[in-house]
Order: sequence, then structure tokens, then C-alpha cells
Amino acid sequence: MNLSDRIKLARKKAHLTQSELAEKVGIAQTAISQLESGKTLRSSYLIQIAQECGVNSLWLQTGDGDMLSSEDPQALWAATIDELVHGEHEEDAPLNNAVRKRIEALQAASKFAPSNSLLTAEIPYLIEFDDPLDTNRTVVEISATAQLHLNDEILEKQGVKPEHVVAVAISGNSMSPVLHDGSTVVAHTQETLVVDGKMYVLDHGGQIRVKALYRLPGGGIRVRSYNLSEHPDETYSASEIAEARIRIIGRVFWGATFF
Repeated sequence: MNLSDRIKLARKKAHLTQSELAEKVGIAQTAISQLESGKTLRSSYLIQIAQECGVNSLWLQTGDGDMLSSEDPQALWAATIDELVHGEHEEDAPLNNAVRKRIEALQAASKFAPSNSLLTAEIPYLIEFDDPLDTNRTVVEISATAQLHLNDEILEKQGVKPEHVVAVAISGNSMSPVLHDGSTVVAHTQETLVVDGKMYVLDHGGQIRVKALYRLPGGGIRVRSYNLSEHPDETYSASEIAEARIRIIGRVFWGATFF
């Protein structure tokens, strides 16, 4: 495997486009393209590329050793999550199945967490279920079984109690590049008043959504995705909020991308 193959493999392992990787490293997208095509055979940015892709820099530069260093438990943990989760979700798959699969994968993988992680707080997941009264609709409820194990220190620093938080698995690319498909966020259910620009978990007519919110005159809200090119702003008046059955569940205070 030559350098171009290793860079391409590392980038795909990190689920980055050439443009995204170039932006993270601080170089032009054409530089990544030339490395991957073999037109450029060396670069002074290989260490940075390895760091951004989460791979062993020696392996990336020379091909020696393993792609992931055994001395980096966090990288191995991320790789384990990647192997368990990536590829399970298809863009057109029903959200229920995608979310359930991700939760099951995260639960199954928790034993591979780094030894210095104190995963003690059990945070319940929000999930969509088919409405028993209307098969064409879904309802948002707290799962009785699916939980995210989160370090207690995270909650303590935020000043929130475990009984006032919920976890949500992100599906789709509307919040990229901040939250990618497969990310998990945790929200504080005691914070439902909109602070402009903050991120919130919503129940939008039985669909779970994670969006940045802004207040509008008269009690309305602007709903913003970070991927504005594909998901433009949505605005709702107070009456439209009620009609669309939009409910603010809580403010997001923690998030993580597992692959």
C-alpha cells in the first residue's frame, strides 16, 4: 500500500471529505487530492493529517506498524465504535431502526471504553415509536431500556442531575460539520426557554430533531441547521408551533461523535 492509498484509507476511516480534511489541516483541498492521486509523493503535513484522521503517523508516512496505535486507547475505542456502527444506517432507512441499531451498538461497545473513563451515569435515550393510535405517525418517548453511560463529572460540571437529562442519537447530516450522522447529544430537560443560538432537542410532531433555535417576535422561533446549503432555516409563529406540535425537550450541553 503506497502513501496515496494510506491517506485515502485514513480519510475514509475518519469519514471526512477531501475538503473537510484539508480545512482541518489548514491546507488547500487540491493538496489532499494530489496526495491521494499520487501526483504528490511527500508532504510536510502528514503528521497533522494523521492526527486529524486519528491514525498512527508512522504508519501513514512509511506504512510501518499498525494503522491505529495500540498505545492510543481512545483511537482504538473510536475504531471499535466505527466497526460496530458504520454501515448499519442507510440514508433511506426508517429512523426508528437506525436509532435502535446505534443504541444497541453503543451499549455493546461500552466494555471497550478506555480505562480512565468513569462511565457511571446512566442516561436514558429518547426514541421514536410508532403511534399505537395512528400507524402513520410516530411519538417521542423515553426508552425504558436503552441508556448512554456518561461520566459523572460531565454532569457535575454542568450542574445537572441525571434524572433531568436525556440522550439522543443523531441521524442525518443537517447539523454537520458540528454533529455528524451517528453522533450522540445529551440535553438538560429543565432548560426549555430559548436562548438565541443555543442547540435544543425538539419533539416536532413525533419526530426527534436537534437544532439551533432563535426567538422571533410574538412567541415564534427560527429553527436552524448548521448544514444550511441542504437544510435552510425554518420559521414558525406561535400558532404554527402549536399546529406543528413542536415541543422543546431541553438544551443540548454535551455531544460526541463516535466515528
